[in-house]
Amino acid sequence: MKNDENDEVKLVSLLTEGDKIAFSKLYERYSPALLHKLNRLLPTEELMLEIHQMAFVRLWDMRAKIIPGQSIWPLIHTIARNLAVDYFRRSATDEAVRKALLTQATLYYELDEPTDAMEQLSDELSKAIDKLPTKRKEIFLLCKFQGKSYEEAAKIHGVSVGTIKDHMAKAMRFLKQELGTKLFMLLITLLSLLS
Repeated sequence: MKNDENDEVKLVSLLTEGDKIAFSKLYERYSPALLHKLNRLLPTEELMLEIHQMAFVRLWDMRAKIIPGQSIWPLIHTIARNLAVDYFRRSATDEAVRKALLTQATLYYELDEPTDAMEQLSDELSKAIDKLPTKRKEIFLLCKFQGKSYEEAAKIHGVSVGTIKDHMAKAMRFLKQELGTKLFMLLITLLSLLS
């Protein structure tokens, strides 16, 4: 095991210097694990493969910023998670929202696959969001899932920033009441990972 760690330290160090052979070896080492994780989280094989490739391209692009000595898996994992979340954010339908929450929960808790408990949590969270009045739900999804600022959401809806803030405050109050403290805290944690 120690040899594996030393080997990885050397490979990461070479990667930061732009060594393509080291990159290939790291790719071979971590590609199967990443594919396995993404396969559980994304709706199509095509999308899974696209995000998988993009994650490694990003890793290569940011090689100069990698700190030698650190394990590369958490970085690849984070890059892939962010790409998956970006995908769900762009397609923010109700089903995409549910899947984004599930993706976050699964990756956040480092599970190899969504469990029934996570599926159930995700369903409860998305059902609570569905109960919001239509306009409030749209504003909530814009700000929390699509990453829009209150100013951007105000422009989109043709209302003041104050109105957006009011909708968001009421949405959060409603969700806290609807979900209870424990589930609401999970939602807040997952939303903070989305932002």
